[in-house]
Amino acid sequence: MIRNVVLALAATAAMSFTAAAPALAGPAEQAFLQTLKASWTDKGKISGPNGGPIACRIVITAGGQNAKFQGRCSIPDMAQQAFNGVISYNDKAKRYETRSASGTVPGIKRGNSLIFTTKDSSMGGTAYSTMTISAASLKVQLTFVDKDGTKSGSTITFSK
Repeated sequence: MIRNVVLALAATAAMSFTAAAPALAGPAEQAFLQTLKASWTDKGKISGPNGGPIACRIVITAGGQNAKFQGRCSIPDMAQQAFNGVISYNDKAKRYETRSASGTVPGIKRGNSLIFTTKDSSMGGTAYSTMTISAASLKVQLTFVDKDGTKSGSTITFSK
């Protein structure tokens, strides 16, 4: 189950952050994306019957029309999970989006933060996640409900 939570985190970040390129962002959207540039780390704990420690690192680089990210999470006795993608503004749809090989996820801008929410179902259960990112903070909330209804989860508040 803990592996499913890590996979959910990787999928969240990958989906929240390469499909078709969006239309060009305007100067305000480009400037906002530039503020997201940072290197984030966190160590935390996944709750639930099979929980345990988790350590993650996400690096966001910004340039031009988007902000690119690369991340990695690890749990003792498990292989590391890596993910990457792009955060951009889709002028045609008038929204921020994250794009990765997993698909495109629309975001909501509230104040100085972008919020991306995903739900992913598999044979093992359903993973729910919310990523909130701004120039000052990065937070990921995860919940995994296995096929028997058992819940695991974590709130990961990253620091620079």
